[in-house]
Amino acid sequence: MFRHLISTRDLDLKTLHAIRGLYLDFKEGRKEELKGDVTLLFLESSTRTRLSFEKACRLLGLRTYYVGRGEGSTEKGESFYDTVKTLEALGFDCIIFRVPFVLFPYDRYKEEFVSLINAGDGTHQHPTQGLIDIFTALDAYKTLEGLKVVYVGDIIHSRVFRSGSYLFKLLGARLGVCGPRTLIPSDLSPFGVEHAFDSVDEAIEWADLCIWIRLQEERFQENYITSKESYFMQFGLTKERYEKLNGYFMHPGPVNLYVDLDAEVLYKDKSLVLQQVKNGLYVRMATLYWALSDG
Repeated sequence: MFRHLISTRDLDLKTLHAIRGLYLDFKEGRKEELKGDVTLLFLESSTRTRLSFEKACRLLGLRTYYVGRGEGSTEKGESFYDTVKTLEALGFDCIIFRVPFVLFPYDRYKEEFVSLINAGDGTHQHPTQGLIDIFTALDAYKTLEGLKVVYVGDIIHSRVFRSGSYLFKLLGARLGVCGPRTLIPSDLSPFGVEHAFDSVDEAIEWADLCIWIRLQEERFQENYITSKESYFMQFGLTKERYEKLNGYFMHPGPVNLYVDLDAEVLYKDKSLVLQQVKNGLYVRMATLYWALSDG
């Protein structure tokens, strides 16, 4: 059986609930053993995603083989599709990939006899992070129906936003975004966004849950902001804004201190940042088990 998780938009409610059930089981201590070989093909830098996937594989009894930046034949001009076919021919059961480009359209990849799990492709998707964010929100709020969620920051480059917004809407949440106009897509209708805020203070007043996302300067093709200092003053989570939060805040990491958040609020009571990291292990165990088991 070969299941793939390339985009959250491929998930329906039934599958989402099945993965959440596995997540809750693993979080409560469920033990499972799978047999198989997994390639960790990480052509972009990563700490949380890579290590939580690798630890999840080990806890499930899977053998892991790591390929990092500069180590794969894509550096020599091989297409990503041919890399996938090569790894399939070598007998791998699963490829967990993080790549700097967008994998779209991806329909032909679903026909491969190897499970493909997207750990982040360019500005497109990061589905397990989307699952982490909604499951962490469900742990904290119990239901997402009617919950007002606002993403703050670099919306236009964010695969976290593209992944999570679909899942939040699927579970009945209301969505807003906030950031410099240069970093917000001109058309927000595909994401079901109700409000685009120019003022982060107005966004905080409206929202039950705030999700800060970092400036992805490595993807900037032009100057989207005047300076990091002015950006922090306009859109960052300062100590004063922290006190005005109606509920919790998240950040998928890595956090740029005094650009996204003030260092003094990062681990305070209203922060779910470390909970997101902890839950990441169980989400990735659940995703791997869903993809590779016969159940």
